Amino acid sequence: MIWNHYSRWIPIVIGIILIGGMVGATSIEQGGVDQVEIGSDIIVQTVVTELYTTNTGPIDVWTLRGESLLESVTWTVTEINAADRPIQGSKKVYAGKVFEHGVSLDDSVVKIIVEVSGTIPEVSDWKYEPAQKILVMELSQVRLGGTENVIGIIEASPYNPESKLAREAIDKANVVVEESKDMDAQQTIENAISAYDVGNFKNAKDLARQAEENAIALENSQERKGLILNIVGVVMVVALIGGAIIWYQSTRHKSRL
Repeated sequence: MIWNHYSRWIPIVIGIILIGGMVGATSIEQGGVDQVEIGSDIIVQTVVTELYTTNTGPIDVWTLRGESLLESVTWTVTEINAADRPIQGSKKVYAGKVFEHGVSLDDSVVKIIVEVSGTIPEVSDWKYEPAQKILVMELSQVRLGGTENVIGIIEASPYNPESKLAREAIDKANVVVEESKDMDAQQTIENAISAYDVGNFKNAKDLARQAEENAIALENSQERKGLILNIVGVVMVVALIGGAIIWYQSTRHKSRL
């Protein structure tokens, strides 16, 4: 099924600062773009710092490599100097799922802004738990000789309107079913998840709602039974107390005679 009719250009801009990680090495704060509708166009921007420090020592020259599984991918790379301004003529635009950009200490570059734009693609393998992810951006440091070190990864959770409704129904039902401890409802939830995993979102939503209703019905039934038992218990206690009073009064009357 094609979801292009959901596409709209409402960019989702995420600013993530890439900071020195292990022993000051170039790295990225792990982050994501959360849930994004299939067919949506997004823009994600990051800032790379600590360019010339690795976990094994300083480095003067290397290649910044980016990869994305978005569709219609465009990368924009801008080099920034010590005055926190773009270096004139440094802005580069790359098209395609992969780009490579040379980094050199001689160029007075102290940080790099990397921006990726593209479209969230169709999902072929749905998964409720853990939720499927789409690779928005993976940045790597490639050293002379070909040694490659992944700096970090940014992912997004894709959805379409049907999958979103189904996931929300399963999430909601799960809370109720766990509280009720209803084994039959739990099995129905598992069936709903199985339906979700094969992309049958209508069936998944219906099963989740059925599980929730069954769990609520069982909970209400248990509450009614508990109330009835409490009433019966109170009646029995009152009857025993009443019987005891009658017996006591009868005993006193006989002793006076």
